[in-house]
Amino acid sequence: MRLIAAGAVLIGVLGGLLLGGCESIPVVDEIRGDGWVELFNGKDLDGWACEGDLDAWGVVNGELVTLKPGKGWWLRTDKMYRDFELKLEFWMPEGGNSGVGLRGSSNGDPAFTGFEVQILDTHGEEPADYTCGSVYTAITASEMAVNPAGQWNSYHIKVIGDTIDVKLNGVKVIDNQQLDDRGYYRSPENPLPLKDRATTGYISLQDHGHPFRYRNIKIKDLSVDPEPDGMVALIDPRLENWFAEDNAEWTNEGGTLVGRKGPGHLFTKSEYEDFEMRALVKVNERGNSGMYFRVKPNPDPNNPWPIGYEAQVDNHDPKNFTGVIYDKAWPEDHDAPITRDEVWFDYRVRVEGDWIRTWINGEAMVDTKLSEFDRGHLAVQGHHDGNVIEYRDIRVLELD
Repeated sequence: MRLIAAGAVLIGVLGGLLLGGCESIPVVDEIRGDGWVELFNGKDLDGWACEGDLDAWGVVNGELVTLKPGKGWWLRTDKMYRDFELKLEFWMPEGGNSGVGLRGSSNGDPAFTGFEVQILDTHGEEPADYTCGSVYTAITASEMAVNPAGQWNSYHIKVIGDTIDVKLNGVKVIDNQQLDDRGYYRSPENPLPLKDRATTGYISLQDHGHPFRYRNIKIKDLSVDPEPDGMVALIDPRLENWFAEDNAEWTNEGGTLVGRKGPGHLFTKSEYEDFEMRALVKVNERGNSGMYFRVKPNPDPNNPWPIGYEAQVDNHDPKNFTGVIYDKAWPEDHDAPITRDEVWFDYRVRVEGDWIRTWINGEAMVDTKLSEFDRGHLAVQGHHDGNVIEYRDIRVLELD
């Protein structure tokens, strides 16, 4: 197998800029009695990471501000959220432009890997899909509720499943709207439906080159499977923490791990026993892959399939479909895949002793006991020539 570390040095460098430009600072959540968690503590950037220059963001007089407008790209939380209520206040100058990214990945533009509730100085204008209060290039706000530049504004955003509600300064400007086939990438000629974007991701704030101020940022996580603290990212810029077997080619393309020209597998150098693993996954039409665990390469040079467990990725197989532990365990409540080709979904695998569970988009799939393997590598699969599998934000948490 050919392991291409980002395909070339250039892509490796770009991956380093996208993924390693700023280090995430861990945070201890302070949960209030009403369930709200302060995302910004008013003192420092604990709990936030950055894909640009972290020093472009800072804290002044208890407010989160852009210190070097145009240098900060997106500032994001270090935890992912699927369903939530989010509150924040923002101040913008005349002509100001920013945004709140929701369900975005750590690489790429959160406005399109997830979606963005727009912040823009459009007081007095007619609403459009790019004005303040709208879901950028997708859902137009019902009315213009933003204050004139130089005044504070408030957002209260609620995202549950495939619906979104947005209040701007107490006015409901988006009311129970579906995350459906609306949406495009920068121009209507490039459709990018909301329903095809990631179903979980980071909360982000955009630096679009203007001096902005934020305060009172807090969240209530309503996810059925909230992300635990301490998850560690596994996709490194040059894939130095992985090794490859057999024919598939693996590249880090701006932070997305892409596998082509299988069969073949990419293994973590580290081994794991009990853990939780999460990832964003997308496979091409009629594609096939898997997230292996407690696995080792097959010693038979004529057999490319590893020895261990596989959390399957296949949107068409009537038996071993996405969410199944391949040929070993199946969901009790699902007899067909709930995922689609060319659409991002999130995968969760939790392994504790012989207790193995999987979830797709937060929906429980397998819940079983298996005792055949107790420790091994993690791995991802490239299945056949013409197969294209993509992974973003593969993260793992070792369990005591």
